[in-house]
Amino acid sequence: MELTDLPVYGLLRRRMDWLNQRQTVLSQNIANADTPKYKSHDLKKFDFKDVIREHKNSSKRFAMSATNASHISAGAASGRTQGPFKEDGRSRPYETAPDGNQIVLEEQMVKMNETQINHNMMTELYRKQLRMFKTIMRGAR
Repeated sequence: MELTDLPVYGLLRRRMDWLNQRQTVLSQNIANADTPKYKSHDLKKFDFKDVIREHKNSSKRFAMSATNASHISAGAASGRTQGPFKEDGRSRPYETAPDGNQIVLEEQMVKMNETQINHNMMTELYRKQLRMFKTIMRGAR
């Protein structure tokens, strides 16, 4: 068994995958800031409790699903997210432009910053876990 197959690494990878997909959705929102009648999109909140509960109730292990990187799904082409995470159907814009566009750049930038901070935190947790195992392995010699 490899160290990266441990459930804690699966959780970290899954959280980072969610953060990457959220960054994609937010980037699409910003890219469509001038598109008439475009509504803001976001992913459903990632909750570790739900992931643990899901894993506890099933016999399957944590795993990332992989696809060919050169393929674009129909959902991605239409502005929808691809991957295992669902969009949050609720749209609560701060304001709506006269043309019906609901993108507020400041709101999107705050969400992108939050996503970046969380991504950095997950990366640091991953590094700390690896350092911990390296320390244990050096001590076992």
